[in-house]
Amino acid sequence: MSPPGERIPSAVRERRPGMAILAVLLAAAGGLGSLVMAQKSGEKVSAVEVTQRVAAGEHIPSSALREIQVAKDTSVPFVRWEQRGQLAAKYFAASDIMPSTLLTGPMLTDQPGVTTNQAVVGLSLKSGQYPPGLREGDKVQVVAVGSSAMPAGAGGSATASPAPGGTTNGSQLASGSVRQVFKSDGSNSNLSLSVLVPAGTSGAIAQAASAGNVALVLLPSSSN
Repeated sequence: MSPPGERIPSAVRERRPGMAILAVLLAAAGGLGSLVMAQKSGEKVSAVEVTQRVAAGEHIPSSALREIQVAKDTSVPFVRWEQRGQLAAKYFAASDIMPSTLLTGPMLTDQPGVTTNQAVVGLSLKSGQYPPGLREGDKVQVVAVGSSAMPAGAGGSATASPAPGGTTNGSQLASGSVRQVFKSDGSNSNLSLSVLVPAGTSGAIAQAASAGNVALVLLPSSSN
């Protein structure tokens, strides 16, 4: 026992200034890391939003695109704004896309679709029945034509006569889009291609095409 009147000395804590400094540095590093992560999570990048309805199997026109900002670190596979130039040239809507939709990869396909109210019609056209340079995805108007739709003479007016299917030469059979263009062998100027059209018009188009009484007119890409 300790002599009366003496207190037991308390244990002396060992001072380690190096450990204290290390703790301060670690705390500062942790705070800086949290700040960087917070800044990264708030970073925005430009993405593509579709502003109007696009039906399955159609190209997405540039007029239907708008730039919006989304979080850079999101897991959503969005289409970046700088990639928008590839849409009309290479891709089609895999399903109906509604307005105000953030465009993502799974919404796109490189193959045009055919819905229940659409049909694909094959055409073999001669020079003069199609505009040069037709490409897949081009918007076209299918028109009934015939050899009888010729001027009556000098100063005369064109004569319109019935075309196959009861249509009149020069009348519109359908509006559609070029689905596929088949390269010719170079032996002639004929062009073989397939056109995506409304199903209700496919019969008249096929009948007129079998008689060589069909021509295509190229429409602006923004036309519906």
